[in-house]
Amino acid sequence: MVTRNELMKKCGLIGSGIGVALFAVFGLLQGALLGGAAGLAIANHVFGETTLELMANELLPRMIVAGSMLAGVIFSLVFFVITGAAIGAAGGFLLSLTQTPEKAGDLAHQTVKNH
Repeated sequence: MVTRNELMKKCGLIGSGIGVALFAVFGLLQGALLGGAAGLAIANHVFGETTLELMANELLPRMIVAGSMLAGVIFSLVFFVITGAAIGAAGGFLLSLTQTPEKAGDLAHQTVKNH
């Protein structure tokens, strides 16, 4: 019989795998897009309204935008994987509640028979 912890662990791993797949389909592009928009807003705030003209010549505004794009992608990945693992573990817990536990007397009787 599979214990509750083992079932929750297996379902959590399955859920995190599904989360990675969903991240690849939905989260990668959106994370980069939202992070880039935030980076442009930060660069506009720091360097003024002429950031797009500055980005052609300066490295720092480009680094700000690229760093925020990377941060958006990483945040999206963490969100999808943790959410998938949590939903999988919760499903494993609910699945473990449906299993009927063996009676202690039956288990003791089986171990005595085996020895």
